[in-house]
Parts: sequence; C-alpha cells; structure tokens
Amino acid sequence: MRNSLAVATAVAILCASTTNALPGPIALTSRQTQPASPLADGLSYTVPPPPATGGSSAVWQAAFETARGLVEQMTLEEKVKMATGQPGPCIGNTLAVPRLGIPALCMSDGPAGVRPALGVTQFPAGVTTAATWDRELMYNRSLAMGQEFRDQGVHIAFGPVTGGPLGRAVLNGRTFEGFAADPYAAGEASYYAVKGIQDAGVIATAKHFIGYEQASRRRRSVSHMQRRARAPAGQLPYDSIIDDKTTHEMYLWPFADAVRAGVGAVMCSYNLVNGTHSCANSETINGLLKTELDYQGMVLSDYGSVWGTQAFAQGGLDISTPGDGLGGLFGKFFGNELLALVGNGTIDESRIQDQAIRVLTPYFALGQKDDPLPPPTQKVSTNYLIPSVNEYRNVQKGSTVDLIRRIGEEGAVLLKNTGGLPLQKPRRMLIVGEDAGYHRAAGDFGNGGPINTFALGFGSGYAIPNNLIDPLAAISMRALEDQTTIESVLNNTNIALISSLASQTDVAVVFSEALTGQGTERRDLNLARNGTEIILATAAQCSNTVVVLHLPGAANLEAFVDHPNITAILAPMLPGEQTGTSLVRLLYGDVNPSGKLPFTIGKSLSDYPPNTVVRDNVVRPTTEFTEKSLIDYRWFDAKNIEPRFEYGFGLSYSTFAYNKIWINETAAKDTLSLQATAERFSGQKAGESLYDVLFTVYAEIENSGKVFGCEVAQLYVEFPSVEGQPPRNMRGFDKVKHLEAGDKRTATFPIRRKDVSVWDTVLQMWRSPAEPQVVFHVGSSSRKLPLRLPYNLY
Repeated sequence: MRNSLAVATAVAILCASTTNALPGPIALTSRQTQPASPLADGLSYTVPPPPATGGSSAVWQAAFETARGLVEQMTLEEKVKMATGQPGPCIGNTLAVPRLGIPALCMSDGPAGVRPALGVTQFPAGVTTAATWDRELMYNRSLAMGQEFRDQGVHIAFGPVTGGPLGRAVLNGRTFEGFAADPYAAGEASYYAVKGIQDAGVIATAKHFIGYEQASRRRRSVSHMQRRARAPAGQLPYDSIIDDKTTHEMYLWPFADAVRAGVGAVMCSYNLVNGTHSCANSETINGLLKTELDYQGMVLSDYGSVWGTQAFAQGGLDISTPGDGLGGLFGKFFGNELLALVGNGTIDESRIQDQAIRVLTPYFALGQKDDPLPPPTQKVSTNYLIPSVNEYRNVQKGSTVDLIRRIGEEGAVLLKNTGGLPLQKPRRMLIVGEDAGYHRAAGDFGNGGPINTFALGFGSGYAIPNNLIDPLAAISMRALEDQTTIESVLNNTNIALISSLASQTDVAVVFSEALTGQGTERRDLNLARNGTEIILATAAQCSNTVVVLHLPGAANLEAFVDHPNITAILAPMLPGEQTGTSLVRLLYGDVNPSGKLPFTIGKSLSDYPPNTVVRDNVVRPTTEFTEKSLIDYRWFDAKNIEPRFEYGFGLSYSTFAYNKIWINETAAKDTLSLQATAERFSGQKAGESLYDVLFTVYAEIENSGKVFGCEVAQLYVEFPSVEGQPPRNMRGFDKVKHLEAGDKRTATFPIRRKDVSVWDTVLQMWRSPAEPQVVFHVGSSSRKLPLRLPYNLY
C-alpha cells in the first residue's frame, strides 16, 4: 500500500515545492471596471473562457447527445430564451419549446422542503440532519424531499446548501440551511443530499457558489439599491477575498462532492469573489467548477445576483434566474441584451448553444422526459412567497412523517445531563417558554413567522409545515398517559408567574431558541425573547430544571450552563414539523440521544475568528478570509481556546469506550463518483482518482454503559510536517448503531487519496505531504480523541 503512492511522486513533490506559502487572491487577469457605474464595477472579462460541456461520463453522455440534437434545431432566439428565466407559474421557469417536445421546467426553493407550497413536509434543517452523522438518514431525507418536489411538479429544487455558507461566520443568519462547519462533513452530507433528490427524479441545485459566508450586505440588483436607507446608494455585494489554498481545501471541497454525486444545477451566489461578481467570475465558474471539477450541468443565478449580461454570460452563467420572470423584479438581463451581443459578434453563438445544452442535459439525464412530472401547483406572482391555495395538492406520506421524526430524534444533541433525563413519570410538570407552543397568524405563508416554536429558520430555507406538532402538545399527550399534572407559561415576560409555578413542580422544562434566517446576521449569540431570563428564573425556584434549545448554530449558554439546578440541556436544533413528537421520545428515554454538534459552541463571541461579518456602509464592502482554513473547531484548536462544547460533542444515556485502532492497507478504486471530477494530483497515473481509497482505518467501540444506544465515532488527521494546516482535520465519521450494553463494534473510516493530500499552490494540484508521516486520531468529538495512530504514507 505504501508503495502505491510512488517514490516518483514524492521526489516530484520535493523538487517542485517544499513550501506551503500562501499566495494572494486568485489573480484576475484582465479586469475592466468602471467605478463610476455600480453595475460595471465588480465585473471582469477574464480567462479561462467557458468550456463547452461534453457529457463527460457515460451516465450523462446519452442525455448530452439528446440535448445537443434538440438545441441544434432551436432558433437563436429560442436558445437565448432558454438561457433566460421566463414568466410562468413557478418562482423560476425555463422556456418551453412545444415543437421539439421540451416543456417549461419549474424551479422552486428550497433546502428543507418545497417553498412556497401547501401540502408538503417541513423537513428538519440541514444542521439538524448533519447532527445525526448518519449517511442513510441524509440520503433518505433528500429522497423523500425530492419525491415531494416531483409530486408538486417541480423539476429543479433549489437545494441543498452545499457550502455557501460553510460556517465561517458564527453570526451568519443562514448556516442552519447547510450542514456542518467542516468541508469534509459538509461534502459527505452534500453528496448524499444530491443523490437522494436526484434519485427521486428531480434536479438538485448545489448552492451558493462560492465564498458566500454572510447573509447581509449582499445587494440584490440595481432595482433594489435604494431599499435600505442605511446602505449607501449603489452599494455592491460584499467582496470575499479568498486565497487559492483556502479555496481548494475549504470552500470548493463540498462542491466537488456534489459534482461527484452528479448534481444537475449549481447556483452562483450574491457576493463578489476576489473582485468579481460570483455569477460573472470566470476563475471560479469556468476555471474551478467547469474545468477543474469538470462540472457538466447548468449554472443558474441566485435571485438578484445578476448585474449585467456580457460578463455574466462569458463568465460562465448558463441561465439568468428568474430572468424575465416575476415581472422582471430583479432586473431584465440576458434576453434581448444577450441576443444583441450575439448579433453584433461580441459573444459567439457557440456559447449560447452550450448554455442551452447545459440547461437541458440534466432534464434528460434524470428521466424527466420519459416520466413527465405532473403540472406544478405553484401559481406565483411578483409576491412569490405566497402559495396558491387554489392549487393545493397534499403529497405528504406517512413514511415521510416517520422519517423526519427519526431525524429529529437522532439529530438532537444532549449537552448536559446530571440526572434530569430521561423523565420518570413526574407527578407534576411545568412547561415554560413561548418556544414550546405554536400558532400561525393569518397570511403567514412564506418566511416562517410569526410562529412560536422555532422548528425551522426563516427565509428561502423555510417550508410551510403540513402538520406541525409542537412540544407542548406532544408532552401534554404523554403527560395524560402518565397521569402527570401539567401546567404551562408561554409568556416569556411573566417572570412572576414562572417563578411561582416553578417552586411547586417536580420538574420544569424550559424552552428557548436563537432566531435567525435569510438576509440578516445575528447581532450576538444570545437567546431570543428573554430566553436566558426565563431559564434562570425557573432554575432559581426548581431544583430539577431541564432546558430545551432550538438552535440554528452556536449560542451563548454561559449564564446558566453550570447552574446546579439545571439538570439537563438538550438541543434539538431545528427539527421541522415533528418537533414535539421527536422531542417527547428523547425526554422520556424511548430513544437514547446520539446527535453530535456539527459546529462549536464557544464561551463568548470573542472566542471565534474576528471580522468574519462585514457591516461597513461603504459602496464596496470587503471581507478578507485571513483566518484561511481556521474556522470553527480548527480555530479553537489552533488558538488553544477551550470551547464550552466542542465540534462533534454529544452525550448519551449510555457511555462508550474506544478500545483500539488499526489500519488495513487494502486499496480500492473510487466507486461512488457518478460524475468524475478532473481534479489532479502529483504523480497521477492513468485510471487513478483523487477519490480512490488508499487504506482503511478501523476502531473498536464498546458500549460501556447500561443503555442501548448509538455512537458517532470521528476520525481526524494531523499533518505534523505541513505548515498552514490546522492541528487536525476531520476526515471520517461512522455512526455505530444499535449497541446493546457491553456490545463491541467496529467503526470504519475509508481514507481516500484526497483525505491525506494538501493543495499545492505552485503545482496547482493536490499532493501528499513532503514528509510521509500523518497521525490519525479517533474519538467521540474533536477534543476527545483517545485513539492515536501515526502512519507513513510512503
């Protein structure tokens, strides 16, 4: 096995580059900017040019040939309109060409269910799904979600959130839509999310590409520039300045996994990247995505991220969405402007041909031609947040309800337990907090408010629940079975009543949350709606206080986490519409908690990397990714900061021992890539892939406690000789399931070539470390790693 990396490879590495010095931002090679015009600034006409699609793998080759044959029969005007969103019933629509048998393709949000629509499931958020660390649940969630998109007549689903945001900024309002603050974990989740959606026959959209790490200061289009008085007129989106090494090792990584899963669409983002609009950025779209990753599908724009026509078409954008749809709400680009640019020779018609082929190829590849979708239920206007109640179609299945309940159970993280859980048929129980109950105001259809219990964040990551079971309702039903007297205070300002009732109860369960959503950043990490106050007021009077937290990410728990009267803290994250049902089974011990944090909870905001959110009221706000790869647990490890709860942390009603670690050096070819990338590595030979398995690390896990349960074993790799790397990088996880007390099981971690490689900015490819030794660490979290194994790669 060790010889398989080849001595010649090592020699080539040492001769070519023995340094890991980081260069500046990716060079923009022929910028044309006109600062006086906000629409021209941030544009570039750069190399590499847009590469033409060719179908790439055998999986898509037939679909590509079919799409090319039809596009060759289309008029220039039809091809231009195919590259421009059209008016139609959905929030996004492509051109229909009836004479060629091509229907209009319907596009819709989002990453946690069909939006806007009624009769669909509000799925658990991406962050909750990631907290299960269960690839099977990740896949099944997306398969069920994809089926609902299909049943509602949606061809293209705007999800998953692959790596934009990844989790650089702890205050980012949209991190809940994605998965984990780590490229490997986010990549694994993205792979199974894409595969699940597309196995249901719906085109998945990996978003938001790339460097989209804050939700505000993202200016949508010239038609929106005066909407926020606090921002200067003509303000551009913020500019993400990212170096080449960080781009590859962090932000591009999960998109590579989405491409490997065969994703049919990639959505470019609002922000600028190294001086150029993301959706007009030839270096990132044409260079990284379409060339290095050999991506064969369409690149479509986020709504309001298109600021022009020529640079965006040449920069690699394939379809401007919503384009002419939604009444031209986000500016009318492409369309007639693109037609004129082709007519005067500025843009070659071959580019338009490629755009249309890329839009249609996934349609044929996923069988939507052979098995047509039903008519879409959406009937949207310029207010695209309002679903049509006249076209209601209930597509929710009982099996889906069971699935999301299970995700809610396995994605909940037990942060503290000194005996408060599981509940043992208490005689009297008090429920405290607005977050425990549920109501919806009339007309609340799009963004997730006002709803008391925080089951899902607001914005385009929101979905309307079909049947939301709130915690109070679910606990009340269980209390009835147990003959428990239950009282509740759902007013977070009535501290006197909370204190009075808390002093008279056997157990108090207090609910709180950290609210967040699209278009804004969190101002701090505090709990919302007097959450900390009601927790402290209850704990001051009740010696058995259990806290339940609905979190989109990290929160400040320091005021109460060590309180002796708080006997348990459980964080179900954002579990979707079965929030109450899944919670009850955890509280009463019907299910043993097994969720682990996909992010780090620090002790204060100052523990996290500084300056990750730009709030400057300037025309061109800029955020420099100076922390490079040191985000989340990597930052805490590198700076030796003690977190409150580390990445990967989660308690159980049982305990688990990590007994031994070993390696099997049997290699295996990559069998998971449905669409192979063109990523290169030093010393590469014909037939070799960056995703080939070089060897497998194993660890023995034992249930050393008394309760049946599951354990998420985690593997981290250390590169002792490589500068610029964090102390440890996650490179594996395995949920070891169904362990009876005393049982032993083996956790398995296949190690791919990429997992033990670093990006070389001189060679412009991946390579193994200059020194052969790496160290594998295995344990229950990023900070609890009892097993350690040094290993020489060559």
